[in-house]
Amino acid sequence: MFINALSSFLEKLASKEELDEWYLSTFIDENVYSLLPAEAFEFSSHVIKLIKNDAQPDYTYELLTILLALQHQSGTTQVPEILKNSPNFFDEIIKKNP
Repeated sequence: MFINALSSFLEKLASKEELDEWYLSTFIDENVYSLLPAEAFEFSSHVIKLIKNDAQPDYTYELLTILLALQHQSGTTQVPEILKNSPNFFDEIIKKNP
């Protein structure tokens, strides 16, 4: 359900449809804060993969904000494996989004 909601959200961003000022907060409230901690942790890896491989620079901010909300919702300091295996992950994001 989260992955489908995220896909729809990204399609909406890509469409350049007029969004209200609360679009990101509303998405997080409805789709992240309803997850169990283990689900939030699991889905954080999905968002990281999107940022790393598929994300358009136009919505990197939104994905990073969603990732932070997922990390908060997971209630753990455990680092997802994908980040452990990509120590330069954030450097790569900066290079892609000058």
